[in-house]
Amino acid sequence: YHNKIEDINQLDDYQQVKQNELDKLIKERKYCYYRRMKATSEEEKDEWSAKAKQFTPAIKKLRMEVKACDNIRNRSFKDDVERIAWKKIKQREQSR
Repeated sequence: YHNKIEDINQLDDYQQVKQNELDKLIKERKYCYYRRMKATSEEEKDEWSAKAKQFTPAIKKLRMEVKACDNIRNRSFKDDVERIAWKKIKQREQSR
């Protein structure tokens, strides 16, 4: 357990924290792009572009973590459904 997540509620909390971090970084990067658009000199535009690009690796990592949480949730849900289905099948067989 890399992040000590043991149930779906902890997974939801973790995902929400990561989503909030992601939203904040995206907002900061958008601001840099906005400033680049408003810049008057080529040097200033290059400076704002460089600042915006600094956010990209962290944004990429956070997007992957948020997506991983979704995948874990979907996989867990699928496993639960399969387990319940097998349980019902066994109950039917035993009741015959």
